[in-house]
Amino acid sequence: MLPLFNYTTLATSLDKTTRTLVIGLKKPDTQNAITQELLFELESMLAWCTSRVEIHSILIESTGPDFSHGFGAERLATTSSAQLEKLAMRLHKIIFAMLQMPQTIVIDLGNGARNWAMELALGADIRLCRRGADLRFDHGRLGLTPAAGGMSFLTHFVGASFARPWLLSGQRIAAEQLQASGLIHEVYDETSRQSNLQQLLADIHQQAPIQRIQTKLGLFESQRHQIETALQQDLKIAKAARVSEDWRHERKDDKQEFMPAKSMSYSVKLSLVKSGPERGPELDH
Repeated sequence: MLPLFNYTTLATSLDKTTRTLVIGLKKPDTQNAITQELLFELESMLAWCTSRVEIHSILIESTGPDFSHGFGAERLATTSSAQLEKLAMRLHKIIFAMLQMPQTIVIDLGNGARNWAMELALGADIRLCRRGADLRFDHGRLGLTPAAGGMSFLTHFVGASFARPWLLSGQRIAAEQLQASGLIHEVYDETSRQSNLQQLLADIHQQAPIQRIQTKLGLFESQRHQIETALQQDLKIAKAARVSEDWRHERKDDKQEFMPAKSMSYSVKLSLVKSGPERGPELDH
């Protein structure tokens, strides 16, 4: 392995035998939280790869046991709506780029991933995880909604019969559903992980480069409209849901007080007034 760039949140290296760029999330002390810094560095790394077709595959993994717990709950109370929107937009941009890159992208979710980290994984061509991995779309438990494909794109991808209960309960996805849904393509044991992964990367490497790239392009183009529409729809819904500012509410005894659903209409009207053009006082007639 040849080390490449020196990033704060990422460890990068190149495996010449399979022409694989390995990107490791290296902040296990923060559970590899999805932050602006991590997404900025990942976006920079992927942008560097875009024109380097001599790299055949990209492996995104974690240097710790879990891939990422998504958005760090401890940072939510101090995060503004504008910051969340900026984060969601960058995540959206990265996922859309991953689907079009010339390399085949593999993501190893390890022992677990949650909320926005699960959305990031939707941009991969192939997803792996350890047997018994804890994977969940638990955005709602943090007062968040999926913002970059976790609703519309996920439903299009695995079907509503799988996506609907995952999203509306936030529960750990049952092991038997991971591969049945197509969300995970291979489940490995710790002892077989390295050999299975190397075989997968070697198989990708043995594909004719032009045909492999064109095949991926063809797969994307056949679904471009649905993908674009799905990702944009998620951004709109996430923006509307942020009116409640539920993610900023203080957690007490591991419970969070959320805005009652019946208060939503009033909050939406109030937000429209706040964001509308300033007017002078109206006169009675």
